[in-house]
Amino acid sequence: MSSGEPPPGVLYFERHFNDAFMDAIDALRTEIPVSLASGNMRANRRFLRDATLAKNICERLPSEANVLSVCSDIRFIEYDEPGGYIQPHVDGTRVCEHTGLQTTHSMLVWLSDVPEDEGGETDFLRDVTDEDSVLYSIRPKKGSVVIFRHDSPHVGRCVGVYPKLLLRGDVTCAEE
Repeated sequence: MSSGEPPPGVLYFERHFNDAFMDAIDALRTEIPVSLASGNMRANRRFLRDATLAKNICERLPSEANVLSVCSDIRFIEYDEPGGYIQPHVDGTRVCEHTGLQTTHSMLVWLSDVPEDEGGETDFLRDVTDEDSVLYSIRPKKGSVVIFRHDSPHVGRCVGVYPKLLLRGDVTCAEE
């Protein structure tokens, strides 16, 4: 579920991917070792380089997203304990080792649902230094995907007792 209208450069597709595809991705997630979280988050991360998975995701994305390529460097982020979060930030670009393309947008695909009033929202901000300047808010819903410009300020809100699991990727979109 989302609130408000997405700001320019943010595309949200609720429950786009079917459960079978999400369950297959989630099974893959559990096979990858946990890496240390960075200093701006309280969450586990798992890193994967998989050109086949990237291609499978790309082929299933909505055509209106104008995604040309999904970078083969993919990570899973697990906010699996109460209080898990990521501070306000913007994402950086990458060059995909498999395609050689520079990414333009970030992609989040939720692998779990978080009930209303349990936190875990991804909020898009007007200003990265003001976490109350919310333009658009998305509550995690399994199979939903959001694609947004790398320079879009956003924050991952604190989770309650329900874990927030997501696939985080970088994509190259056709020019708008």
